[in-house]
Amino acid sequence: MLGRPVLSNQVQYSLAQRKPERELLPYAQRAGRLLIAYSPLAQGLLSGRYDGTNPPQGWVRRTNALFLRENLARAGELLDGLRYVARAHNTTPAQVALAWVIRRPNVVAIPGASSVAQLEANVAAADLELSEDDDAKLSAAAERFAPRTGPATFPALARAVIGR
Repeated sequence: MLGRPVLSNQVQYSLAQRKPERELLPYAQRAGRLLIAYSPLAQGLLSGRYDGTNPPQGWVRRTNALFLRENLARAGELLDGLRYVARAHNTTPAQVALAWVIRRPNVVAIPGASSVAQLEANVAAADLELSEDDDAKLSAAAERFAPRTGPATFPALARAVIGR
């Protein structure tokens, strides 16, 4: 590719989107490449800010199937796990979710930030040391999270967006 090796790959990767773990991450680890995790907070789902009683109001999130009321309810166990680990470490669910991603070998994260405070909080996640038990609990809850996706979500998504 343009006479240069590809050293990294930027993919959506988080506790809510673990597909890269199947083939891409093991390849990156074997080949000494980096996986750059974009949307490591699943557009804010993993921040713990939203749930079935507090859905997002912004257009971008309202058009994302992850934020359907049904999917927010399905994410309950994962969000509760993030909150539990966050309390144990005196930190935030978002920082825990970021720490979970970057503790994987050969993974770096590029979380978004809309303020200096958010940027500083994201950076602080790099200093958070999750235990093996923390990691296992979060990973297990993430395995059980099965959001509604695909064509069947379109009617529900359309109702959520237009309010009918």
